[in-house]
Amino acid sequence: MFDINKCEKINLPQGTIYLGPSDGKKSVGYLELKPHSSLNLHNRPVIENLIQVKGRCNMVVYREEKGKTFLLNPKDNLVIEEPYIWHIHVNPYDEPSLTYWIFDGDIRKIIKNIRKNVL
Repeated sequence: MFDINKCEKINLPQGTIYLGPSDGKKSVGYLELKPHSSLNLHNRPVIENLIQVKGRCNMVVYREEKGKTFLLNPKDNLVIEEPYIWHIHVNPYDEPSLTYWIFDGDIRKIIKNIRKNVL
């Protein structure tokens, strides 16, 4: 895993995004969610490899209309193999959640939008 202390830190109302290196082929970083918070429904144009580092997180993945919930405990891994799959990161628990991501593909435009909308 990339060293979180070397990441760019972007604070959100729901927690923090830690941006590691990103190029046209791969991006890495972390998502920290505060207790009892979630990100908005979103998708990415890449394959997403998510590894739970600390706390727990529920991932609701919409490969079909109803969606399926996956519980991620520390060291659990979830791969969203298809680009543009809608999903939500949810932390309904009493402790913070920290999830590491490795994206296979280019998300530089998304990172630019995150910076523009938050900073």
